[in-house]
Amino acid sequence: MTQQKSAIGILVSEPAEDLPMDAGAPERMPENSFCRDLCRLGRELGLLVYVFWASSAQAASGTIQGFVHRQGKWNAQDCPLPDFIYDRTLCKSTSDRRIRSAVLSTLKENHPFILLNGALPGKWDVYEAMYCDELLRPLLPPTYRYEGIESLSEIMRSHQSGLFLKPAAGYQGRGAFRLERISEGCRIDGRSGSNMPLHKSFGHMNDFTLWFDQIAHSAAYIIQPYLQLTDLDGYAYDIRSLIQKDERGRWNMTGSALRLGETGSVTANLHGGGSAHDAFNGLSKRFGADQARELLIRMKRISERAAVLLEQRFGRLCELGLDYGIEPDGRLWLLEANAKPGRQSFQENPETARNAVLRPLQYALLLANSRTPLFQSTVQTSVAARSR
Repeated sequence: MTQQKSAIGILVSEPAEDLPMDAGAPERMPENSFCRDLCRLGRELGLLVYVFWASSAQAASGTIQGFVHRQGKWNAQDCPLPDFIYDRTLCKSTSDRRIRSAVLSTLKENHPFILLNGALPGKWDVYEAMYCDELLRPLLPPTYRYEGIESLSEIMRSHQSGLFLKPAAGYQGRGAFRLERISEGCRIDGRSGSNMPLHKSFGHMNDFTLWFDQIAHSAAYIIQPYLQLTDLDGYAYDIRSLIQKDERGRWNMTGSALRLGETGSVTANLHGGGSAHDAFNGLSKRFGADQARELLIRMKRISERAAVLLEQRFGRLCELGLDYGIEPDGRLWLLEANAKPGRQSFQENPETARNAVLRPLQYALLLANSRTPLFQSTVQTSVAARSR
């Protein structure tokens, strides 16, 4: 008897309603090229990889409507319930998170699965977890929760270079901006919630307060000092490092890329108009080859430590994207950790780009072949629940 392939379901955000359809399948998926490559490489490894979204799984019992990529297009078909779920959803609201949680619970009741990459909580909780580590703590910028305009004014008095404010549950640089005092009032520069350029001046801090209170009322914010993370030409840049579990289940650095912001931008995020470049070459131009090599070695060690710590604290992860900032004097800062990193930054290097897609599949194959105690425990719990 031929053993059934292990099935990996890629859970994505639901495509826009006006997206063109072809025989019941959308012409494009969220993260279309990434999902397409996952399906292709999955076949090479002997895995069934398909894409699905929450609404198609709400009533799933024996099968689920999924989408596989064949002959250059997406095809709708009934798929077995997933043995593994690779969650790539970007929840924009509490409602989105509630729906995702309910769908995962429903699927778990009907078929045991392993969640390859659990989600990280908000930026404040991640900061607190890393701050508890004595080696990571010096690398973290001072970080505060926004608790009202009085606390914001006090923090601003302590950081004359300005402040950087960003949503605690934000992504892609949306809603993040620099706040600085000017001769008359204050000014903000950054990205709006819809990721459009944001430049606005206020004649008085009270005017800013009225404007910001409307935003902070619906989204928790964190505050950091504005760091000089620019090159000598004044362009904002950062380093995105991708660390993943490999085919042995060990944390392994897949690659790093330098992200360069567009003219006048205070962030380097690609979704905000930035561009990606080879990290070693980019750092060598700014610091010389020897210091560039040393910086990348440090980032590798820091990423490995952060990955182990965050997985111990928040549950199973298969990958992390970590963002680093570097001041002109070479001072290194660990800015952020992201459990759902994109792949756009690594497209210029074919080997890195391939590994960035391949490694989550290899890790799933390792778990499928070894049938770890965690997997067996999940199966027994699910069977017991269905027998009651």
